[in-house]
Amino acid sequence: MELKNFLKGLPAFSRFNERQLDALANNLRVDEYPAGHRFLTQGEQGSAVYILMSGSVKISRHDAIEDLEIEVAEARDGEVIGLVSLVENMPVQVNVVADSRVVAAALTPEKFHALFLLAPAVGLQLEYMVAVQLSRNLQEQNKLLRKGLAQRKSAPSFIERLLGSSSN
Repeated sequence: MELKNFLKGLPAFSRFNERQLDALANNLRVDEYPAGHRFLTQGEQGSAVYILMSGSVKISRHDAIEDLEIEVAEARDGEVIGLVSLVENMPVQVNVVADSRVVAAALTPEKFHALFLLAPAVGLQLEYMVAVQLSRNLQEQNKLLRKGLAQRKSAPSFIERLLGSSSN
């Protein structure tokens, strides 16, 4: 599969001209990953943004409140994972593991900076995608915090547990 044609077929990159697509393609590294390969680990800085060209990955997160691994989503051909890897000192919010053999194009933060100089419009598109992902992450964290707070409020306080429930 020709990388530039693949990129042009993706909605996020379809509006770019040949020169811009060449700049993007030249800054991507295409590799094949086996099933079980861990692309991202929750709480750690990601090493790259990945554009999935074939295969699928499972996206999960560890719920610290319930101490469970929760499957959040699945990503397939054409989807982008690890966008927050472009933000310095920003740990990822999820675990991403290859569900099958995956072919993906990786963009490291260093290559992103080079790309931004060569094709600013593509860099701005990626920055927009990062902003959208950060917004989603913030909404998800807010939801989790509200859930944790609601669970804490419904639990009896230390005094209520010590003296017994006062609702008799």
